[in-house]
Amino acid sequence: MKNPHPSQTREETTSLRREAIFQAALCCFVEKGFHQASMRDIAALAGVSVGNVYNHFPSKEVLIAEIAALEMRELAPLLLALERASPLSGLLKFARDYTALCSEPGSVMLSSEVIAESARNPVLAGLFADNHRNLVAALRRTLQAGMQAGEIDPALPADTTAALVLDAIEGHALRAVLFASKKAQRKRTEDELALLLNKLLQP
Repeated sequence: MKNPHPSQTREETTSLRREAIFQAALCCFVEKGFHQASMRDIAALAGVSVGNVYNHFPSKEVLIAEIAALEMRELAPLLLALERASPLSGLLKFARDYTALCSEPGSVMLSSEVIAESARNPVLAGLFADNHRNLVAALRRTLQAGMQAGEIDPALPADTTAALVLDAIEGHALRAVLFASKKAQRKRTEDELALLLNKLLQP
């Protein structure tokens, strides 16, 4: 294929094409599900040949693994902000930001597919489990720092509390989108969730 942008290097063109294929795969997975979406569907949406798709992603499993990597990249700014803020305010900001991220309709549909596929494929389950462990570990460290600073109730079990905070946020986001809550209602629930966490975490 001729490079449509002569100023681009071969590596840049390849990277852009790979990203276009990946974005097309995300759209197909959200619309059709992992098993119903074919490599031909992805190629058609990306505007490339099926062979080109396989050159960049040898299987759908490789594409799903790329989604796990993308998930962690999207979380990186949230975790950095969490690390830099005071513990309690950082946790409350993380809760709001993570709720907003999880509440995007595309994210909910993709998460549902990931959960279903992870139940069938232990290798892929491990990739997303690593992401979850990283999140729990970051929240645990923040909770422990807050306990030492007197901002957070020291009687709370840090690991369990971190996991429950994530469960509450992810569960809320899933229900809000699947049951078609209006955006204003979702925003109000996000505020109420932050208020609830504030009350539960303080000494």
